[in-house]
Amino acid sequence: MKRFILSVIFSLFSSLSFSKDLTGVWELVSGNYVDGSGKLVNYKDLDLKALKVISDSHFSFTSMKGDVFWASGTGSYELSEGQYIETLRYNSFGEPAGTTFAFTTKIEESLWFNERWKDGERVEYEVWQRLE
Repeated sequence: MKRFILSVIFSLFSSLSFSKDLTGVWELVSGNYVDGSGKLVNYKDLDLKALKVISDSHFSFTSMKGDVFWASGTGSYELSEGQYIETLRYNSFGEPAGTTFAFTTKIEESLWFNERWKDGERVEYEVWQRLE
C-alpha cells in the first residue's frame, strides 16, 4: 500500500514538473500530418509557421501558411504518463468544443516533440522549440 501511495505521489509530481517545463511560448520547427486523403503532408512544403502558448492549464496556437492565416485553437490540456492531451474550447477548423487530441510527448532541452496516433498509424508529428 505504501508503495502504491508513493507511486501516485511520484506520478503527480512528475506531471506537475513536466507541466512547469511546458509552460511558455513555443515555435513550430517541423512536422507533418496525414491529410483527409491519407497523404503525408510535410509542414515545410506548406510553409507552415505556428506559435503555441502554454500556461499551467491552457494552450493557444495560431498557424500561418506563408503569410496567410491557416488555423487557430485554444482550450485546456492535461499531462498524463507521457501524454499531452488538448481539449478544444474554440478553434477555426470546425471541430466541436470538447474534441480532444492526445499526443505522446517529450521535451529534450529546448525542443518539444509530439506524436499523434490513430488506429496504430501516426497521423501527426510536431517539433516545437521554446522561445521563452
